[in-house]
Amino acid sequence: MIERGHCAPKSRAREDDPTPQWRYGTSEFAHLALYPSSSMNFRRRKRAIRHEEAHGAEDSPAQKVMDHPAVPQGEPELIDTPAQLEAFMNHVRTEGSFAFDTEFIGEETFIPLICLIQLATRSRLALIDPFAFEGTTLNVVWEAVCDPTLLKIVHAGGQDINAAQRYTNRPARNVIDTQIAAGFIGMPWPSSLGNVVHAVAELRLNKGHTFTEWDSRPLSKSQLAYAADDVRYLPLVWQLQQERLDSLQRKAWAISESEESLRTSDEFLPESQVRRAARGMGLRPRVMTILRELVILRYSIAEAKNLPPRTVLPDSPMLEIARRKVATPEELSEIRAFPRQTATEFGAEIVRTIAAARELPIDRDRVWTVPEESAEDRTRIDALWSIISMRAISMGIATALILTRSELSRWYLARTTAPAPLFPLDSWRHEAIGKWLESFLDGNEILKLGWKDGGPIVP
Repeated sequence: MIERGHCAPKSRAREDDPTPQWRYGTSEFAHLALYPSSSMNFRRRKRAIRHEEAHGAEDSPAQKVMDHPAVPQGEPELIDTPAQLEAFMNHVRTEGSFAFDTEFIGEETFIPLICLIQLATRSRLALIDPFAFEGTTLNVVWEAVCDPTLLKIVHAGGQDINAAQRYTNRPARNVIDTQIAAGFIGMPWPSSLGNVVHAVAELRLNKGHTFTEWDSRPLSKSQLAYAADDVRYLPLVWQLQQERLDSLQRKAWAISESEESLRTSDEFLPESQVRRAARGMGLRPRVMTILRELVILRYSIAEAKNLPPRTVLPDSPMLEIARRKVATPEELSEIRAFPRQTATEFGAEIVRTIAAARELPIDRDRVWTVPEESAEDRTRIDALWSIISMRAISMGIATALILTRSELSRWYLARTTAPAPLFPLDSWRHEAIGKWLESFLDGNEILKLGWKDGGPIVP
Protein backbone atom coordinates (compact mmCIF):
# COMPACT_ATOMS: atom_id res chain seq x y z
CA MET A 1 0.00 0.00 0.00
CA ILE A 2 1.40 3.39 -0.97
CA GLU A 3 0.04 5.99 1.41
CA ARG A 4 0.91 9.63 1.93
CA GLY A 5 4.55 9.78 2.87
CA HIS A 6 5.15 6.30 1.51
CA CYS A 7 7.31 5.26 -1.39
CA ALA A 8 7.98 1.93 -3.01
CA PRO A 9 10.77 0.07 -1.23
CA LYS A 10 14.19 -0.19 -2.73
CA SER A 11 14.80 -3.57 -4.29
CA ARG A 12 18.09 -5.29 -3.57
CA ALA A 13 17.37 -8.78 -4.78
CA ARG A 14 20.31 -11.17 -4.95
CA GLU A 15 20.43 -14.45 -6.80
CA ASP A 16 21.79 -16.29 -3.77
CA ASP A 17 19.26 -14.87 -1.31
CA PRO A 18 16.47 -17.36 -0.51
CA THR A 19 14.46 -14.81 1.51
CA PRO A 20 10.99 -14.08 0.06
CA GLN A 21 11.45 -11.00 -2.10
CA TRP A 22 8.21 -9.12 -1.43
CA ARG A 23 8.75 -7.57 -4.87
CA TYR A 24 8.26 -3.90 -5.89
CA GLY A 25 10.36 -1.44 -7.75
CA THR A 26 12.91 1.19 -6.90
CA SER A 27 12.00 4.72 -5.86
CA GLU A 28 13.96 7.42 -4.04
CA PHE A 29 12.94 10.38 -1.93
CA ALA A 30 13.09 13.19 -4.48
CA HIS A 31 12.64 15.87 -1.85
CA LEU A 32 16.05 15.04 -0.34
CA ALA A 33 17.65 17.02 -3.12
CA LEU A 34 15.45 20.05 -2.40
CA TYR A 35 15.84 19.95 1.35
CA PRO A 36 19.33 18.53 1.91
CA SER A 37 19.97 17.50 5.48
CA SER A 38 23.32 16.13 6.55
CA SER A 39 21.61 14.47 9.52
CA MET A 40 18.99 12.81 7.31
CA ASN A 41 21.54 11.61 4.77
CA PHE A 42 23.82 10.34 7.53
CA ARG A 43 20.97 8.30 8.97
CA ARG A 44 20.14 6.86 5.56
CA ARG A 45 23.79 5.88 5.02
CA LYS A 46 23.86 4.32 8.47
CA ARG A 47 20.71 2.36 7.68
CA ALA A 48 22.28 1.11 4.45
CA ILE A 49 25.36 -0.11 6.31
CA ARG A 50 23.23 -1.92 8.88
CA HIS A 51 21.14 -3.43 6.09
CA GLU A 52 24.22 -4.88 4.38
CA GLU A 53 25.48 -6.18 7.72
CA ALA A 54 22.17 -7.96 8.26
CA HIS A 55 22.47 -9.71 4.90
CA GLY A 56 26.04 -10.64 5.71
CA ALA A 57 25.04 -12.33 8.96
CA GLU A 58 22.80 -15.00 7.46
CA ASP A 59 25.08 -17.81 8.63
CA SER A 60 24.72 -16.81 12.28
CA PRO A 61 22.77 -19.36 14.32
CA ALA A 62 19.16 -18.37 14.95
CA GLN A 63 18.07 -17.75 18.51
CA LYS A 64 16.11 -20.65 19.93
CA VAL A 65 12.48 -19.80 20.61
CA MET A 66 11.44 -20.13 24.23
CA ASP A 67 9.15 -23.13 24.71
CA HIS A 68 6.07 -21.78 26.47
CA PRO A 69 2.31 -22.02 25.81
CA ALA A 70 2.11 -18.20 25.53
CA VAL A 71 4.95 -17.96 22.99
CA PRO A 72 4.19 -18.67 19.30
CA GLN A 73 6.67 -21.17 17.91
CA GLY A 74 8.40 -21.50 14.57
CA GLU A 75 8.97 -19.06 11.73
CA PRO A 76 6.67 -16.06 11.36
CA GLU A 77 3.99 -16.15 8.71
CA LEU A 78 4.90 -13.75 5.88
CA ILE A 79 1.73 -12.03 4.71
CA ASP A 80 1.54 -10.21 1.39
CA THR A 81 -1.87 -11.16 -0.04
CA PRO A 82 -5.39 -10.08 0.99
CA ALA A 83 -6.43 -13.70 1.56
CA GLN A 84 -3.56 -14.30 4.00
CA LEU A 85 -4.30 -11.04 5.77
CA GLU A 86 -8.01 -11.77 6.14
CA ALA A 87 -7.32 -15.25 7.52
CA PHE A 88 -4.86 -14.00 10.12
CA MET A 89 -7.09 -11.15 11.25
CA ASN A 90 -9.96 -13.61 11.70
CA HIS A 91 -7.64 -15.58 13.98
CA VAL A 92 -6.79 -12.40 15.92
CA ARG A 93 -10.45 -11.62 16.53
CA THR A 94 -11.07 -15.15 17.70
CA GLU A 95 -8.22 -14.88 20.19
CA GLY A 96 -9.45 -11.54 21.58
CA SER A 97 -5.96 -10.10 22.12
CA PHE A 98 -2.76 -9.62 20.15
CA ALA A 99 0.66 -8.04 20.27
CA PHE A 100 1.28 -5.23 17.80
CA ASP A 101 4.36 -3.43 16.50
CA THR A 102 5.60 -1.72 13.36
CA GLU A 103 8.97 -1.04 11.79
CA PHE A 104 9.13 2.40 10.27
CA ILE A 105 11.47 5.11 9.02
CA GLY A 106 10.64 8.43 10.58
CA GLU A 107 13.42 10.79 9.60
CA GLU A 108 12.52 11.36 5.95
CA THR A 109 8.81 12.13 5.86
CA PHE A 110 6.30 14.07 7.96
CA ILE A 111 4.31 10.90 8.57
CA PRO A 112 6.64 7.96 9.29
CA LEU A 113 6.97 5.43 6.51
CA ILE A 114 5.56 2.13 7.75
CA CYS A 115 7.69 -0.67 6.35
CA LEU A 116 6.55 -3.73 8.29
CA ILE A 117 3.69 -4.66 10.61
CA GLN A 118 4.14 -7.36 13.24
CA LEU A 119 1.26 -9.17 14.95
CA ALA A 120 1.33 -12.03 17.42
CA THR A 121 -1.11 -14.04 19.48
CA ARG A 122 -0.21 -16.79 21.94
CA SER A 123 -0.13 -19.32 19.09
CA ARG A 124 0.63 -17.49 15.84
CA LEU A 125 2.94 -14.75 14.62
CA ALA A 126 2.78 -12.77 11.37
CA LEU A 127 4.87 -10.18 9.52
CA ILE A 128 2.79 -8.08 7.13
CA ASP A 129 4.40 -6.27 4.21
CA PRO A 130 2.47 -2.98 3.86
CA PHE A 131 4.00 -2.36 0.41
CA ALA A 132 2.07 -5.37 -0.90
CA PHE A 133 -1.34 -3.82 -0.31
CA GLU A 134 -3.18 -1.06 -2.09
CA GLY A 135 -6.03 1.22 -1.16
CA THR A 136 -7.80 0.39 2.09
CA THR A 137 -6.80 -3.28 2.32
CA LEU A 138 -4.80 -2.70 5.52
CA ASN A 139 -7.76 -1.06 7.24
CA VAL A 140 -8.60 -4.42 8.76
CA VAL A 141 -5.39 -4.12 10.81
CA TRP A 142 -5.94 -0.50 11.85
CA GLU A 143 -9.56 -1.22 12.80
CA ALA A 144 -8.45 -4.11 14.99
CA VAL A 145 -5.91 -1.90 16.77
CA CYS A 146 -8.65 0.65 17.54
CA ASP A 147 -11.29 -1.94 18.44
CA PRO A 148 -12.03 -1.57 22.17
CA THR A 149 -13.17 -5.20 22.41
CA LEU A 150 -9.68 -6.46 21.54
CA LEU A 151 -6.73 -6.18 23.94
CA LYS A 152 -3.60 -4.81 22.27
CA ILE A 153 -0.16 -5.42 23.77
CA VAL A 154 2.66 -3.08 22.74
CA HIS A 155 6.07 -2.03 24.03
CA ALA A 156 6.87 1.69 23.79
CA GLY A 157 4.05 1.66 21.28
CA GLY A 158 3.22 5.35 20.90
CA GLN A 159 4.18 5.77 17.24
CA ASP A 160 2.84 2.33 16.33
CA ILE A 161 -0.57 3.11 17.82
CA ASN A 162 -0.52 6.54 16.18
CA ALA A 163 -0.48 4.90 12.76
CA ALA A 164 -3.75 3.09 13.46
CA GLN A 165 -5.35 6.18 15.00
CA ARG A 166 -4.32 8.24 11.98
CA TYR A 167 -5.88 5.83 9.47
CA THR A 168 -9.10 5.26 11.42
CA ASN A 169 -9.45 8.73 12.94
CA ARG A 170 -10.41 6.99 16.18
CA PRO A 171 -8.54 6.58 19.47
CA ALA A 172 -7.13 3.19 20.33
CA ARG A 173 -8.73 1.72 23.45
CA ASN A 174 -7.91 -1.33 25.56
CA VAL A 175 -4.14 -1.07 25.07
CA ILE A 176 -1.41 -2.12 27.50
CA ASP A 177 2.17 -0.93 27.09
CA THR A 178 4.55 -3.43 28.70
CA GLN A 179 7.21 -0.71 29.06
CA ILE A 180 4.83 1.28 31.25
CA ALA A 181 3.64 -1.82 33.11
CA ALA A 182 7.26 -2.62 33.95
CA GLY A 183 7.52 0.73 35.74
CA PHE A 184 4.84 -0.40 38.21
CA ILE A 185 6.62 -3.59 39.23
CA GLY A 186 10.05 -2.36 40.20
CA MET A 187 11.76 -1.71 36.85
CA PRO A 188 13.15 1.64 35.70
CA TRP A 189 11.15 3.65 33.22
CA PRO A 190 11.73 3.54 30.35
CA SER A 191 13.17 0.02 29.97
CA SER A 192 13.99 -1.62 26.65
CA LEU A 193 12.07 -4.65 25.40
CA GLY A 194 15.17 -6.80 25.87
CA ASN A 195 15.52 -5.77 29.50
CA VAL A 196 11.84 -6.34 30.22
CA VAL A 197 11.82 -9.78 28.58
CA HIS A 198 14.90 -10.74 30.56
CA ALA A 199 13.46 -9.42 33.83
CA VAL A 200 10.08 -11.13 33.64
CA ALA A 201 10.78 -14.18 31.44
CA GLU A 202 14.50 -14.74 32.14
CA LEU A 203 15.30 -14.75 28.42
CA ARG A 204 17.94 -12.63 26.71
CA LEU A 205 17.00 -11.53 23.21
CA ASN A 206 19.68 -11.28 20.57
CA LYS A 207 20.81 -7.81 19.57
CA GLY A 208 18.75 -6.78 16.61
CA HIS A 209 18.45 -4.50 13.61
CA THR A 210 16.49 -1.56 14.99
CA PHE A 211 18.22 0.93 12.72
CA THR A 212 18.21 -0.62 9.27
CA GLU A 213 16.66 -0.08 5.84
CA TRP A 214 13.25 -1.49 6.59
CA ASP A 215 12.02 -0.10 3.26
CA SER A 216 14.47 -2.25 1.27
CA ARG A 217 13.57 -5.63 -0.15
CA PRO A 218 14.40 -8.37 0.37
CA LEU A 219 14.74 -8.33 4.14
CA SER A 220 17.22 -10.85 5.46
CA LYS A 221 16.35 -13.78 7.69
CA SER A 222 18.00 -12.06 10.63
CA GLN A 223 15.99 -8.87 10.03
CA LEU A 224 12.76 -10.86 9.87
CA ALA A 225 13.72 -12.76 13.03
CA TYR A 226 14.45 -9.52 14.85
CA ALA A 227 11.10 -8.05 13.77
CA ALA A 228 9.31 -11.22 14.85
CA ASP A 229 10.86 -11.14 18.32
CA ASP A 230 9.52 -7.61 18.81
CA VAL A 231 6.09 -9.17 19.31
CA ARG A 232 6.72 -12.88 19.86
CA TYR A 233 7.18 -12.59 23.63
CA LEU A 234 4.75 -9.77 24.40
CA PRO A 235 1.78 -12.05 25.21
CA LEU A 236 3.95 -13.91 27.74
CA VAL A 237 5.43 -10.68 29.12
CA TRP A 238 1.97 -9.23 29.74
CA GLN A 239 0.76 -12.49 31.31
CA LEU A 240 3.61 -12.42 33.82
CA GLN A 241 3.36 -8.68 34.42
CA GLN A 242 -0.37 -8.99 34.95
CA GLU A 243 0.11 -11.61 37.65
CA ARG A 244 2.50 -9.30 39.49
CA LEU A 245 0.29 -6.24 39.02
CA ASP A 246 -2.74 -8.13 40.31
CA SER A 247 -0.85 -9.14 43.45
CA LEU A 248 0.08 -5.47 44.02
CA GLN A 249 -3.39 -4.20 43.03
CA ARG A 250 -1.86 -1.96 40.36
CA LYS A 251 -3.24 -3.40 37.14
CA ALA A 252 -5.76 -0.57 36.79
CA TRP A 253 -2.94 1.96 37.20
CA ALA A 254 -0.87 0.35 34.44
CA ILE A 255 -3.84 0.24 32.06
CA SER A 256 -4.81 3.84 32.84
CA GLU A 257 -1.28 5.15 32.29
CA SER A 258 -0.86 3.10 29.09
CA GLU A 259 -3.98 4.52 27.50
CA GLU A 260 -3.28 8.09 28.64
CA SER A 261 0.31 7.96 27.41
CA LEU A 262 -0.65 6.48 24.05
CA ARG A 263 -3.56 8.89 23.65
CA THR A 264 -1.32 11.95 23.94
CA SER A 265 1.75 10.57 22.14
CA ASP A 266 0.74 12.07 18.77
CA GLU A 267 -0.23 15.53 20.04
CA PHE A 268 1.61 18.51 18.60
CA LEU A 269 2.77 20.41 21.67
CA PRO A 270 4.56 23.63 20.65
CA GLU A 271 5.67 24.46 24.19
CA SER A 272 7.63 21.23 24.62
CA GLN A 273 9.37 21.75 21.27
CA VAL A 274 10.20 25.33 22.22
CA ARG A 275 11.84 24.18 25.44
CA ARG A 276 13.85 21.61 23.52
CA ALA A 277 14.98 24.19 20.96
CA ALA A 278 15.86 26.67 23.75
CA ARG A 279 18.25 24.08 25.24
CA GLY A 280 17.78 25.37 28.75
CA MET A 281 19.01 28.85 27.93
CA GLY A 282 17.66 31.75 29.95
CA LEU A 283 15.98 33.41 26.97
CA ARG A 284 13.88 36.53 27.25
CA PRO A 285 10.12 35.85 27.27
CA ARG A 286 9.64 37.69 23.95
CA VAL A 287 12.25 35.46 22.26
CA MET A 288 10.45 32.41 23.61
CA THR A 289 7.19 33.65 22.14
CA ILE A 290 8.81 34.24 18.73
CA LEU A 291 10.29 30.76 18.96
CA ARG A 292 6.86 29.32 19.66
CA GLU A 293 5.33 30.96 16.59
CA LEU A 294 8.21 29.66 14.48
CA VAL A 295 7.68 26.14 15.82
CA ILE A 296 4.03 26.33 14.75
CA LEU A 297 4.97 27.66 11.31
CA ARG A 298 7.64 24.97 10.91
CA TYR A 299 5.08 22.28 11.69
CA SER A 300 2.63 23.55 9.06
CA ILE A 301 5.36 23.80 6.40
CA ALA A 302 6.62 20.31 7.21
CA GLU A 303 3.12 18.88 6.91
CA ALA A 304 2.59 20.57 3.53
CA LYS A 305 5.98 19.40 2.24
CA ASN A 306 5.76 15.92 3.77
CA LEU A 307 9.06 16.40 5.59
CA PRO A 308 10.11 16.05 9.22
CA PRO A 309 9.88 19.48 10.91
CA ARG A 310 13.57 19.58 11.82
CA THR A 311 14.49 18.99 8.19
CA VAL A 312 12.50 22.06 7.16
CA LEU A 313 14.11 24.15 9.92
CA PRO A 314 16.54 22.66 12.44
CA ASP A 315 16.40 23.85 16.04
CA SER A 316 19.69 25.78 16.08
CA PRO A 317 19.03 28.16 13.15
CA MET A 318 15.43 28.58 14.29
CA LEU A 319 16.63 29.64 17.72
CA GLU A 320 19.14 32.04 16.16
CA ILE A 321 16.58 33.85 13.99
CA ALA A 322 14.30 34.17 17.02
CA ARG A 323 17.10 35.71 19.06
CA ARG A 324 18.07 38.10 16.26
CA LYS A 325 14.42 38.90 15.49
CA VAL A 326 15.24 38.71 11.78
CA ALA A 327 13.40 41.43 9.84
CA THR A 328 14.15 40.63 6.18
CA PRO A 329 14.40 37.44 4.12
CA GLU A 330 17.93 38.40 3.11
CA GLU A 331 19.10 38.14 6.72
CA LEU A 332 18.26 34.44 6.73
CA SER A 333 21.25 33.71 4.49
CA GLU A 334 23.50 34.98 7.28
CA ILE A 335 22.29 32.28 9.66
CA ARG A 336 24.53 29.25 9.78
CA ALA A 337 22.88 25.98 8.68
CA PHE A 338 19.64 27.69 7.65
CA PRO A 339 18.19 25.51 4.83
CA ARG A 340 18.41 27.42 1.55
CA GLN A 341 15.24 25.89 0.14
CA THR A 342 13.28 26.96 3.21
CA ALA A 343 14.66 30.49 2.91
CA THR A 344 13.77 30.63 -0.78
CA GLU A 345 10.23 29.32 -0.46
CA PHE A 346 9.21 30.60 2.96
CA GLY A 347 11.59 33.43 3.85
CA ALA A 348 8.91 36.12 3.57
CA GLU A 349 6.46 34.09 5.63
CA ILE A 350 9.07 33.48 8.33
CA VAL A 351 9.79 37.21 8.54
CA ARG A 352 6.06 38.00 8.78
CA THR A 353 5.69 35.42 11.55
CA ILE A 354 8.51 36.99 13.55
CA ALA A 355 7.05 40.48 13.08
CA ALA A 356 3.60 39.30 14.20
CA ALA A 357 5.07 37.54 17.26
CA ARG A 358 6.80 40.76 18.31
CA GLU A 359 3.41 42.45 18.47
CA LEU A 360 1.61 39.84 20.56
CA PRO A 361 0.25 41.06 23.92
CA ILE A 362 2.80 40.92 26.69
CA ASP A 363 0.53 38.59 28.67
CA ARG A 364 1.30 35.94 26.05
CA ASP A 365 4.96 36.01 27.09
CA ARG A 366 4.30 35.17 30.70
CA VAL A 367 3.69 31.49 29.95
CA TRP A 368 7.46 31.21 29.50
CA THR A 369 8.37 32.79 32.81
CA VAL A 370 10.00 30.05 34.89
CA PRO A 371 9.53 30.54 38.64
CA GLU A 372 12.87 31.19 40.28
CA GLU A 373 13.90 29.03 43.21
CA SER A 374 15.54 30.77 46.12
CA ALA A 375 18.34 28.93 47.90
CA GLU A 376 15.87 27.94 50.62
CA ASP A 377 13.28 26.82 48.05
CA ARG A 378 15.86 24.75 46.21
CA THR A 379 16.89 22.96 49.39
CA ARG A 380 13.30 22.13 50.28
CA ILE A 381 12.33 21.08 46.76
CA ASP A 382 15.41 18.85 46.52
CA ALA A 383 14.52 17.28 49.86
CA LEU A 384 10.92 16.75 48.79
CA TRP A 385 12.06 15.30 45.47
CA SER A 386 14.30 12.83 47.32
CA ILE A 387 11.46 11.89 49.68
CA ILE A 388 9.01 11.25 46.83
CA SER A 389 11.65 9.30 44.90
CA MET A 390 12.48 7.06 47.85
CA ARG A 391 8.82 6.50 48.62
CA ALA A 392 8.19 5.51 44.98
CA ILE A 393 11.26 3.27 44.77
CA SER A 394 10.36 1.52 47.99
CA MET A 395 6.91 0.83 46.50
CA GLY A 396 8.46 -0.53 43.32
CA ILE A 397 7.16 2.30 41.11
CA ALA A 398 9.52 4.15 38.76
CA THR A 399 9.76 7.77 39.89
CA ALA A 400 10.01 8.94 36.28
CA LEU A 401 6.51 7.58 35.68
CA ILE A 402 5.11 9.76 38.45
CA LEU A 403 6.54 13.24 37.83
CA THR A 404 9.65 15.27 37.09
CA ARG A 405 11.51 17.58 39.41
CA SER A 406 10.49 20.60 37.31
CA GLU A 407 6.82 19.66 37.74
CA LEU A 408 7.37 19.34 41.47
CA SER A 409 9.10 22.72 41.58
CA ARG A 410 6.29 24.52 39.77
CA TRP A 411 3.71 23.00 42.10
CA TYR A 412 5.71 23.78 45.23
CA LEU A 413 6.39 27.40 44.28
CA ALA A 414 2.74 27.98 43.39
CA ARG A 415 1.38 26.57 46.66
CA THR A 416 1.48 29.88 48.53
CA THR A 417 -0.65 31.71 45.93
CA ALA A 418 -2.59 28.85 44.30
CA PRO A 419 -2.79 25.86 46.63
CA ALA A 420 -3.82 22.72 44.78
CA PRO A 421 -3.18 18.97 44.93
CA LEU A 422 -0.01 17.84 43.23
CA PHE A 423 -1.99 15.39 41.08
CA PRO A 424 -5.62 15.26 39.90
CA LEU A 425 -7.71 13.64 42.61
CA ASP A 426 -9.08 10.97 40.26
CA SER A 427 -5.64 9.90 38.99
CA TRP A 428 -3.56 6.86 39.90
CA ARG A 429 -0.74 9.21 40.86
CA HIS A 430 -2.87 10.78 43.58
CA GLU A 431 -3.85 7.35 44.84
CA ALA A 432 -0.29 6.04 44.77
CA ILE A 433 1.64 9.04 46.07
CA GLY A 434 -0.52 12.16 46.28
CA LYS A 435 -2.67 11.21 49.27
CA TRP A 436 0.34 10.10 51.27
CA LEU A 437 2.26 13.25 50.33
CA GLU A 438 -0.56 15.52 51.51
CA SER A 439 -0.67 13.71 54.82
CA PHE A 440 3.12 13.87 55.06
CA LEU A 441 3.18 17.62 54.47
CA ASP A 442 0.47 18.07 57.09
CA GLY A 443 2.72 16.35 59.61
CA ASN A 444 0.56 13.24 59.89
CA GLU A 445 3.00 10.85 58.20
CA ILE A 446 6.71 10.17 58.49
CA LEU A 447 8.94 8.44 55.99
CA LYS A 448 10.54 5.26 57.31
CA LEU A 449 12.85 3.28 55.09
CA GLY A 450 14.57 -0.01 55.49
CA TRP A 451 16.86 -2.06 53.28
CA LYS A 452 16.16 -5.65 52.31
CA ASP A 453 17.25 -7.90 49.45
CA GLY A 454 19.38 -5.16 47.93
CA GLY A 455 16.76 -2.42 47.85
CA PRO A 456 14.78 0.07 49.96
CA ILE A 457 11.49 -0.94 51.58
CA VAL A 458 8.83 0.75 53.66
CA PRO A 459 8.94 -1.00 57.07
